Amino acid sequence: MPRTARRRTAAVLALAVVPLLSACAIGVNAGTTMQGPSGNGATANSTTGSIGLRGITIVTSATPGSTKATIIGTLVNLTLDQDDVLTGVTVTDPSGATATITGAAAPGGTIALPANRPTSAVRIGFNADYHVDLTGLTVAPSAYATVVFTFQKAGAVPVSAMAVPPVGIYAGLGPFTS
Repeated sequence: MPRTARRRTAAVLALAVVPLLSACAIGVNAGTTMQGPSGNGATANSTTGSIGLRGITIVTSATPGSTKATIIGTLVNLTLDQDDVLTGVTVTDPSGATATITGAAAPGGTIALPANRPTSAVRIGFNADYHVDLTGLTVAPSAYATVVFTFQKAGAVPVSAMAVPPVGIYAGLGPFTS
């Protein structure tokens, strides 16, 4: 095969292979567009029925040996026409922690979640009027705890939340009751 023919064959093969190699980046369902959530890996999300939990994280106390912590994140009512109420929070793994819902607008230890309107997202713990504080929590930093949020209509919504110390971006976010 002459040298020119080999070059021409190599060029044709290269032109034929380039689109095949770049095909992974084509279209809305391409593998390169299927990325997981961004962030630091410490936050957890869960959606069960009409309730969405976003950015749930447990921030432990800065006091050495303390078993106090607070939960930060956002609660979202996804329904169009049905208000709901957070009535309780429990930690099921590890067991033994007690949760207290507090805040100026948390009558009787509950948090109202209006139906899906611009005001339906309710923040807890960080820049928020509501706190969910834990006592008796025995989870090490960077370990996970199973937290169950109980709603009047939606029922139980579990999430596996990481415990982080109050340093870096979590500085100053320890338990409200500490």
